[in-house]
Formats: sequence, structure tokens, C-alpha cells
Amino acid sequence: MDESKALKRLRYFTGQVLTVEGLELEQQYLREKLKRHNRTLHGFGIVSGLRVTVKRGAIAVGPGLALDCEGNELLVSIAQSLLVPAAIERLSSAFVSLRYVEEETEFASAATITESVALEIAHENYNRGHRHLRARWLACEQAHPLTIAKLKHSSQGWRVERGYRPPTIK
Repeated sequence: MDESKALKRLRYFTGQVLTVEGLELEQQYLREKLKRHNRTLHGFGIVSGLRVTVKRGAIAVGPGLALDCEGNELLVSIAQSLLVPAAIERLSSAFVSLRYVEEETEFASAATITESVALEIAHENYNRGHRHLRARWLACEQAHPLTIAKLKHSSQGWRVERGYRPPTIK
């Protein structure tokens, strides 16, 4: 979203009929305002936690919080793990990323949207090419995963590359 784009919100008055569209506009306003705040004041990267480990062919990510380039919060509330995909096994290195996910769900008799993250292993570093300015990673505002670790493959299996430094928010 262009940071100069004006946001629209409802103007309430007595006797007003609230519609689905109006309530969705209100939610969109609040979400976009928070995302713009996150992008412009904090940039993107790991806020806390999200320690990556490899044990017996499984990659584990500990609890933590990060912001992606769109300004979405990426919350891992309990440790997540993933087996290394067969397609990655032939590579010498791979990257661990978190992707923001929205899923429509049912709760009690109302439709809801659950926000979560998906743990991914890829051959690409999605943070590559992003700029860093005055101790802050600048968000590109595009929808893409946040790369939190680099893995190296050797004859002894996968390990976390200690030299890789993911973007962080201080």
C-alpha cells in the first residue's frame, strides 16, 4: 500500500444503519493503519524469539514475533516443526521463512478469519535486496515470506548457518 494513500473510515451518527460493507471498511481501516505504523516506524524483521534449530531432519522454530514487509504480525505462539522437503535435499543450502496466512473458519455460528503463520523451507532468501537504513530494515510493502534462517547441508545433514543474520527490529 502506498504510504501516501488516504485511509477511509466510517463517520458514525445516531440512527445510522450499519452494513456488512461499513463494518468491513472499519476493520480494513484499523488493520491498514496498524500495518502502516509497523512498516514505517519499525520496518520488518524479527522482534523477539523465533530461534531455529535442526534435529534429526526436522527444522523447529521456537515461539516469537516478527513483522513482514506488509506490516503483518507473524506470531508463533508455540514451537513449530517441519521435515525437510525431499525437493530441498539435493541443495547445498536452503532458507527457513514465515508467511502470513489468513484462513476463514467457523466459530459458534459466525464466520471468522484466523490469522496465523506458515513455516516454509525454500531455496530463496526473500529478504535479499531489501535496504537497511539507520539500524532499521525498510519494508518493501510487498507480500512475501520473511526469511528467518539459512540452512546448510553437509554429509552430516542439515544445520543452521551461524553466519546468516536475519533482519531484526530493535
